[in-house]
Amino acid sequence: MYKWHDVSLAIELTKKGLSVKEIKDFLNYNQKPLTTPYDLFNSICNYYNVHPKLVKGSDRDRKYVKVRKMFSYFACCKFGVIQDDVAFILNKHRTNLVHYNKQIQGFIDIKDFDTLQDIKNINKLINK
Repeated sequence: MYKWHDVSLAIELTKKGLSVKEIKDFLNYNQKPLTTPYDLFNSICNYYNVHPKLVKGSDRDRKYVKVRKMFSYFACCKFGVIQDDVAFILNKHRTNLVHYNKQIQGFIDIKDFDTLQDIKNINKLINK
């Protein structure tokens, strides 16, 4: 039985042009150890309930930009992944990542509650 949230998410993803297979793969995401930056990216997308394909696109919707910023911050600052590799995964230019990382660091510096809570929850998620 599907949860209502999963059904509404599937409807939204269908409207965005994703196939049924892509949606099923996303909703049945199984937690496995993080071995590549792609695993980290998928975990963060899963945390925010957005499909990775939509995050890689050019849509500037707030929820997609937030995922890009968090992934960039975790990959570059926490895991030491090279910015060019992170930029390749996101289909963005490397200079965007510098901006993303500075914004997240700024939110941390001012102790933004939502950002700190997201970082704490993502840390729990990826350190299982």
